[in-house]
Amino acid sequence: KIIELYDLLDSRRKRKISRYAARLNASKTHRLNELNFIKKFKNIVCSKIDKKALKTHIRNFIIFPVFVNKKFFIYSGKSFIKIDIKIDMIGRYFGEYSPTYSKVQHGAPGIGASHSSRFIPLK
Repeated sequence: KIIELYDLLDSRRKRKISRYAARLNASKTHRLNELNFIKKFKNIVCSKIDKKALKTHIRNFIIFPVFVNKKFFIYSGKSFIKIDIKIDMIGRYFGEYSPTYSKVQHGAPGIGASHSSRFIPLK
């Protein structure tokens, strides 16, 4: 299954997976967040609890097939955004589904907003 997934990914994601596997084999733990995330996820999968959602700050983690039909709360920098993993999301990053900013909606300009507003008569 991993080889089939590996063939579907683009080169950037293939490189990330191969570097991550090499890091696990070398037992360097400078990425403790990812290792802790994997341990927590294994505990949830082993306990067969589908209702519990896993909170994470890791936005650059690739979505694997074992994550399908699971719930995650992904940190957007301000709050956690709930995401239900679907089949179409496999091979993408968590961060693609939790936007970090929203479009600014400006209202009407107020008094003193620009130099031309000096000439608008006050009511």
